[in-house]
Amino acid sequence: MHIDEIKRRTNPFHPYNIMVIGLGLMVLAWCWRSTEMSLGGLLDGWGNMVTYIAGNPDLEDSGFFPPDLGGRHLQKYLLSMLETVQMAVLALILSILIAFPLSFLASRNTLDIIIPGHRRSALLLKHGIYMTVRFLANLSRSINEVIWALLFVSAVGLGPMPGILALGIHTSGVLIKLFSEGIETVQQEPIDALTATGAGFVKVIGYAVIPQITPFFVSMSLYRLESDVRSATILGFTGAGGIGIYLFDKLRSYENHDVTTILIIIVITVAIIDRISAAIRARYT
Repeated sequence: MHIDEIKRRTNPFHPYNIMVIGLGLMVLAWCWRSTEMSLGGLLDGWGNMVTYIAGNPDLEDSGFFPPDLGGRHLQKYLLSMLETVQMAVLALILSILIAFPLSFLASRNTLDIIIPGHRRSALLLKHGIYMTVRFLANLSRSINEVIWALLFVSAVGLGPMPGILALGIHTSGVLIKLFSEGIETVQQEPIDALTATGAGFVKVIGYAVIPQITPFFVSMSLYRLESDVRSATILGFTGAGGIGIYLFDKLRSYENHDVTTILIIIVITVAIIDRISAAIRARYT
């Protein structure tokens, strides 16, 4: 690439870049105004938030501090947090079992390997499979986990199972999108080399595609595990198991010391999972 072309593309004051920045600022101003965002309103109400956290001096134990770390319910909260992590792990496994095979059908380059040829029938079949899988992925991830949880609670009753199913279905849609986008960025040369030897699509995908995307798959799966743990704490509000049941109950009964205890347990658990995930990612990436 010529040096003048490089300068033109990297010039921050190029008319195109200025137009994009201007358009972005216009969208920002429009959204800010339409949603009635106000820093002044936040600053004016800051004292109310502090009072809510500190509690009413006239009401005993109405504040959030200090947390009730020595309370009789601590062991119960810890066990329910363990149940929340178990829900997230099972949901992740379920979502990977769904998303891993379907992601190859949601990627144009691997569809060309699975269904070779440029005949009209092959092109129509590939387009139909691609659009169908993409639609199912969009559907499952567009519906929030809470809605899925309410649906599964009505089907199988209260407990962890509807939460696991809700997280699994929602996360599978997210992973299909992430996995397929990762698959579409693989280098084509190893695929062409194996295809030239007459290898079938199973061997081509197994030896030319999967080794390239394994680090990305591991990273995205671990990220979704952390996200699912956080989401599982809220699903308890619908009766779908986990520590969220106790969090919702304590919030509703204004037992704020216990609320702080539960939040501390959640934060520590997420931090531990983050450290473990970082160690695993360092091993595979």
